[in-house]
Amino acid sequence: MRTYTIFWLLLFVYIHFNIANAQPLASDTAGNIDKIFSGWNESTPGGVIQLTRDGQTIYRKAFGMADLEHNAKNTTETIFEAGSVSKQFTAAAVLLLVEQGKIKFTDNLLTYFPDFPAFGKDITIEHLFHHTSGLRDWGSVAEIGGWPRGTRVYTPAHVKEIIWRQTTTNFKPGSAYSYSNSNYSMLVFLVEKVSGQSFQSFTTEYLFKPMGMTQTRWRDNYRQVVPGRALAYSRNMNIYTLNMPFENTFGHGGLLTSTEDLSKWNNRWKTASLGAKLNQLQKEKGVLNNGVSIAYARGVSVNTINGFEEISHSGSTAGYRSWLAFYSENNLSVTYLSNDGSRNPVEAGKKIAEIFLGKETEKKWETPLFIPVQKSWAEPKAGIYKKLNGFDTQELIWKDSALRISNNKQALKAISPNSFYLENIRFDFPSNAGNPASVRLTNPAGDTSTYLRVNSFTPDKKTLTLYTGTYLSEEADVTVKIILKDGKLQISRDAGILIPLMPVYLNYFETDDQDHLLFKKNETTITGIEWSISRAYNVWFKKIN
Repeated sequence: MRTYTIFWLLLFVYIHFNIANAQPLASDTAGNIDKIFSGWNESTPGGVIQLTRDGQTIYRKAFGMADLEHNAKNTTETIFEAGSVSKQFTAAAVLLLVEQGKIKFTDNLLTYFPDFPAFGKDITIEHLFHHTSGLRDWGSVAEIGGWPRGTRVYTPAHVKEIIWRQTTTNFKPGSAYSYSNSNYSMLVFLVEKVSGQSFQSFTTEYLFKPMGMTQTRWRDNYRQVVPGRALAYSRNMNIYTLNMPFENTFGHGGLLTSTEDLSKWNNRWKTASLGAKLNQLQKEKGVLNNGVSIAYARGVSVNTINGFEEISHSGSTAGYRSWLAFYSENNLSVTYLSNDGSRNPVEAGKKIAEIFLGKETEKKWETPLFIPVQKSWAEPKAGIYKKLNGFDTQELIWKDSALRISNNKQALKAISPNSFYLENIRFDFPSNAGNPASVRLTNPAGDTSTYLRVNSFTPDKKTLTLYTGTYLSEEADVTVKIILKDGKLQISRDAGILIPLMPVYLNYFETDDQDHLLFKKNETTITGIEWSISRAYNVWFKKIN
């Protein structure tokens, strides 16, 4: 009897041990993953990669250093910052309140924030989830004001102040997708308003603790000592420098965590440990006003990779990088956390996925039958074209018997006198003869953009003087001067720092960093500037002298 008892006890221990500790990958598979990160060593930052299948860890390895100054290595327990991977936690917190009937997707911002600017009546909670609200990214607005993220300490109060200062949106809510951290900052404010708890306590109680995520918290005080955290680095000319996120904002980012905790979180797509309904809601993609579906769901993107569903998000904050992906049909979770800002986490994540799912078959692009380009019908198409719904420009030049893109000198190949290709981008001009008024660009996915032709602008000194003066933006909370120096208009915003402006077309100038300034005027004088950068369009500067 005793022999049988011992036998069953040993069998139970054996089975339990093997369930809790899945068999490692075959050596060649593990070696192929190792190769992806072979550039990390004891002289570089690095990261941790963890893979699970059916909830069991099949690969977990640390690379590189957590602290280059003190020669501390990354370990599989090291804490990193997850960047925008954090957004799915914020979305999940709101979805819990939706399930409780405390929030509706169709509610607008004024429902919860009566003091929000009037345009908030057109922005719904659904718009915030999918980045279709048109809200300007608060960090981009701050950058226009001369204080990009990383140059001063931002708090949730600062974020709220910046968002509330805006007088309009980038576009009509629901009409387009534009990634903006302001959306997820607003969702943080929403959770606090509706739940009556701090966002940190709410997510700890309803997300982190139930999931057993004992190493996870929000970076709400950048001065706080976090044992086991890797320092973040950027690389320039093969020299690494510290690049830490010195701000106290969170929800759009700011999650401190480990690969073990993120793997627990990721596997809930299979176990539905937070409820199948929440998983379903989080995976629902956004739909624009015109009925077009976008890949961005609620805090995650949902795509198809080589025929397999991929639920994923990347992250980038200061020198931290992250990638979190789940492949439903394979129950495969890929978790990547890094303190090396020079590495592309999406690229690394895709390479790992290829090892298990196979390389995605490249869509065959049949090379069109090109014809010789004739100067008589190609040269007239040279000129500057401005995007119809946006501020992007394309300049075509005629050089060396070819029509070319000015900034990279690549030649367009013709299939007809009015249709050209640049690699797999098609350029279609109107069929009428003479100088075309527009061009339509079509990418391989079939998306089109129309660009209108504008006249080039080479102003003389007298004309440039008309644009000089002092300009005030209440939206960006900054005053700048536009001066004329060395024959160029220059922005004077910070002491001793001048930013040259290059004329592109009438009243429109660009900086080397691709800031776009459109001077507005009435019949006689310049009245102000619409200043645009990525994620923040047409921020208004009024001329005050």
